[in-house]
Amino acid sequence: MKKTLNRTNGKDVRKVENAALYTLWFGLDYGSILTAYALYKTIEQYGMKPYLIEKDPGLWSEHYADKDNIAGKFIYENCDVLMAFTDDKDKALLDSINVHILGSDVMWDSKIINNFDDMYFCLKDVKDDGVKKIACGTSFGGSYDVPVTKRTDYMRFLSKFGGISVKSFREAVAMSDMFGIDPEIVPDPVFLCDKENYIKLADSSVAAKVEEQKSFVFSYIKNGDERKRDLVLRGYTVLLEKYISPLRNFIDINRYPESKAALGLDAADHIMVNDWLYYLINSDFVITDDYYGMCFAILFNKNFVVVCSREMKDISQYTTLLEQLGLSERLVYLDDDFRYKEYLFRKPVRYDRTNGKLDNWKKSTYDWMKAALNIHEKSDTSGKQEGERDERH
Repeated sequence: MKKTLNRTNGKDVRKVENAALYTLWFGLDYGSILTAYALYKTIEQYGMKPYLIEKDPGLWSEHYADKDNIAGKFIYENCDVLMAFTDDKDKALLDSINVHILGSDVMWDSKIINNFDDMYFCLKDVKDDGVKKIACGTSFGGSYDVPVTKRTDYMRFLSKFGGISVKSFREAVAMSDMFGIDPEIVPDPVFLCDKENYIKLADSSVAAKVEEQKSFVFSYIKNGDERKRDLVLRGYTVLLEKYISPLRNFIDINRYPESKAALGLDAADHIMVNDWLYYLINSDFVITDDYYGMCFAILFNKNFVVVCSREMKDISQYTTLLEQLGLSERLVYLDDDFRYKEYLFRKPVRYDRTNGKLDNWKKSTYDWMKAALNIHEKSDTSGKQEGERDERH
């Protein structure tokens, strides 16, 4: 059931500054859902009241707006959503909000949003006077070459932002080359959110109640093929030398059963977000081709391997994160000789080094967000996060 919104529960919403979050939370992808949730919780940590914005009716099919699909069930249970296109009161509330945050997702990838007016994701419909606008880790999704005919419009709208951040060096170069903007490079919001939130979600999952096994080798392969299956099975064989754990395979929500067929392994279909978190958090090892599978493996200090094609259009997001944290070794390319990568399944990640680098990066990102949003120490939750260590590794 959807939570009761502050606007109707008798509280004076004027005492807390509201923030509108523009994300692709409805995208039926674990990463899109969880990065939106993480941004929502991070903004809450700043003492603000966030609202996610419903899917614009002009973007994609109405299947993605279904409140009973995987994204809808999770978001409406855990976040407040403004029905800004279908409810006049919600639209009025959105019009009154003075903090607007573009989320950490592929909001500027014209191929993903198809014929939708991508200027919407430059916040073209948001007033300028007295309004704060920032982009938090927003991405072109590898489609870096914005058509020349659109660049003037992009520059005009993005120049109104008080801060722009991206997640990769390649994105930063593209912003500089096309628009003369030098953005901050930040980790995804999934790292900024207090990870106790994820643990609570996992503990409330169906899997936590019914799963008889207590640890797993977690494989999340969104875009399966014969080479990736080979790596999963080769790695699992090595891992069995140390762990007596079942292999749990998870696939792309949007492309079952073809995704399952492409992987060629038994895989779970339609697993809920909380269950996906449960299996990753309780895993012994993570094998993935997905950016967010990699992010959560790092966040929960899992030994992991991420496999990608060198030609993958958004490979820079993977390499930037791994380089920043000293983990480049964990990336396996499809054209590598897998025999010489088997050692990664035996070699643990040195998280004593990685966590320090991540804490420093998070601290600089918190400082950037405070400056971009002109926040004056409403809370000190960032310091709390930097010092926290979860025992569930």
